[in-house]
Amino acid sequence: MISALPAPETIAAILATFLVAGTVKGAFGIGFPAVAMAIFPFFIEPALGVTLLALPIVITNAQQFLSVRGWPRIVRRFLVAGGSLAVTIFLVSQFLDDVSSRWINAFVGFSLVVFALSAMSKIRLPVTEGSAWQLLVGVSSGLFGGVSAVKVPVMIYTVALDLPRDAFIAAAGFLFFCGGAGMLTGLTSAALVNHVTLPLSVAAVAFSLAGFWVGSRIRKRLKPEQFRKYLLWVMLLLGARLLVVNLLPPL
Repeated sequence: MISALPAPETIAAILATFLVAGTVKGAFGIGFPAVAMAIFPFFIEPALGVTLLALPIVITNAQQFLSVRGWPRIVRRFLVAGGSLAVTIFLVSQFLDDVSSRWINAFVGFSLVVFALSAMSKIRLPVTEGSAWQLLVGVSSGLFGGVSAVKVPVMIYTVALDLPRDAFIAAAGFLFFCGGAGMLTGLTSAALVNHVTLPLSVAAVAFSLAGFWVGSRIRKRLKPEQFRKYLLWVMLLLGARLLVVNLLPPL
């Protein structure tokens, strides 16, 4: 349990990370927790990183899916996935403080590698909006997200459905929102969201939204596919590094 504020330079690094992660989300619409969790292990414990991400995930994704016209219909269509994701991640996240940093980092690394490889290969699975698929995606995403905050199955699933642009934005935003809400509730129940981490999370929301605004401006100036490729390679290498450092015995 985190009971004292980090050093000022660490707080500055945390807020800068949220600014960067928010910028990436603003530019590409994905990658917010993945980018943050790729950077956090360099200077804070991963459990703190997951805890600080919960509130910004809820706020930014609520803003994303509520901004799309017709979002109530999207909520009804993906209610099974959203509900099972929220329940699973709520249960898993309550045990976050009992998992060693080594294993959390390894799981983050694995999530980043899967995230990057799936995005690079542009996987298109023969998925449907049926309840069985939604339940599988919700539970598996909760297992991923409860430990790493990176909900890889949601990203693969929503891309594979090949939805129209607005429906994709609303569906992804709704599912990430459900995951964030479940995680925030679970971490609060486990006392990981407390008088120390909550103010940091609120500040993180402000920096995330600022980054989102910057990213939306950058998107108009960059060649998005080229920048996206570089970003995915960076996340792949950072994820592989976390796996090697935390799973292989030291030389």
